[in-house]
Amino acid sequence: MSISAKVNGQFTPEFAAYTHLALANRIQNQVRGISSGTKTNSMNFKQFMEAIQKDQEVNHSYVRHVSADEEANNRVYGRNNGVNEFANQRFATIEKAYELGLVDRSGILMASFHTEA
Repeated sequence: MSISAKVNGQFTPEFAAYTHLALANRIQNQVRGISSGTKTNSMNFKQFMEAIQKDQEVNHSYVRHVSADEEANNRVYGRNNGVNEFANQRFATIEKAYELGLVDRSGILMASFHTEA
């Protein structure tokens, strides 16, 4: 995984996962009238990639498999954008974020993370 948001002028699957967790889920919750547990901004992309690359549990209380909503969102994403390597890597990164406890209960990427070296 790279830390760059773009490679050869194209957004990376990791950046697509990041924007989904940091922005799209927040907007989707607002439209649905769901109060977000994360009142502040989400971590930045560099922090997100560092957390993913460490492959270390970050917040035990948030560790879980992706929600049914995320799986439904992924099916819609696949119908609209095609199911290909980009889409698969995007969703694998989203799954990893959930497994590491980077995503709060409302589906929003946390503001920061703290791991032990």
